[in-house]
Amino acid sequence: MPSHASRNKPRGYNPPMRKLLLAALAVAAVAVVVTVVAQPKESAAEKKPQDQRFEVRITDEMIRHSRIRDVLYFVSTAWSMGVLALLLFSGASRKMREKAERMTKRPFLLAMITIAMIMLVITVLELPLTVYSDYVVPHQFDLSDQSFGSWMVDGVKELAIGLLIGTVLGAAALLIIRKVRRWWLVLWLFSVPVILFFAVIQPVVLDPVFNKFEPLQDVALRQKLLDLASRAGIEGTRVYQVDKSKQTKTMNAYVNGIGPTNRIVMWDTLLQKMTHDEVLAVMGHEMGHYVMNHMWKGLAFGLAVSFFVFFFVQQIYDRTLPRFSLERGDPASIPLLLLIGSVIGFLVTPIGAAYSRRIEHRADMFALEVTHLNEPMAIAFVKMAEDSKRDPSPHPFIEYWRYSHPPIAKRIPFALSYRPWEKGEPNQVWKP
Repeated sequence: MPSHASRNKPRGYNPPMRKLLLAALAVAAVAVVVTVVAQPKESAAEKKPQDQRFEVRITDEMIRHSRIRDVLYFVSTAWSMGVLALLLFSGASRKMREKAERMTKRPFLLAMITIAMIMLVITVLELPLTVYSDYVVPHQFDLSDQSFGSWMVDGVKELAIGLLIGTVLGAAALLIIRKVRRWWLVLWLFSVPVILFFAVIQPVVLDPVFNKFEPLQDVALRQKLLDLASRAGIEGTRVYQVDKSKQTKTMNAYVNGIGPTNRIVMWDTLLQKMTHDEVLAVMGHEMGHYVMNHMWKGLAFGLAVSFFVFFFVQQIYDRTLPRFSLERGDPASIPLLLLIGSVIGFLVTPIGAAYSRRIEHRADMFALEVTHLNEPMAIAFVKMAEDSKRDPSPHPFIEYWRYSHPPIAKRIPFALSYRPWEKGEPNQVWKP
């Protein structure tokens, strides 16, 4: 017979889940306070250099925008967790599953319908914050000219893709959870081919839904990039430009895809605002990712972390289900699964951020070693900081928790000072 204390525990009570949730909310609260009250500090980028080309002009607008973005990151995280908790504790997810049961008795289709309803409700409940974060703020700081209608169309496309993929994969996951005792291991193994599949198709199937990709149009720059790629040891480089100016005024470039779809992509905004040497320096960084197999290493690192995440998700999920009178694999338990995964994922964010900063720094080293374009790279960093209106020297806690790249205040002096070839020293990462 259960003790008097256990009989009085509220429904849904679960010490591990409660502690994790409280820890995540505490981190978010501390981060918001730190972000709001911290005063701007002098950084390497703020010190007056001899050459003003390498100085980031820090404005009140830049600081304010950075504070808003950082606060929104943590507030959005807490809000999303709150939405999932609401669906779980209110019994809303159970009612959605019951409605789906009136439509079909087939378990897989039942799960798909329930997941679709849950995703739609989550989207609606998160919409106000999403509109403010992704539409109002960029327009408030003159970082986008995209109309609200166009922004909504992109959002509907993203939701449609999410529903198509999420309902099928979610229903398959629930099937595995119902049938397999150690489902965390099977789901982890199942995630490997799924991640690889989407990494392959993203550049040619998913990304073109939102933007137009085409080979680089600047003939002279294309030849310089081909020459740089050849020097870096890359043959048959695929370099594309994308019309991101329809959505943003900021600049970026990236590497994505695997095998036959691997490519380097430059936003048209970057091509409009940077000189050829600055573009070459930025592309040297992206080529570094390619040559050093950072895409594959990043996938391996992510899978290693997710191995432990999946394990702990099952431990907490299985212990928590009875508190909500739910069975394993019940579609109504989707909010619980997502909540546990969200909390754990949030708490391990610094691990991924630290790894990402390391490989981004090595890509900077590669770019400097292969191009020797120290000053153009430093100027490119200045332009990126000013163009995006982000603080080049964030609070150390913010950098630790969520920065995937070293802050600009650190990248500029490194770009100017890293010259091993002038000292007769060997390269650290690029081996000609």
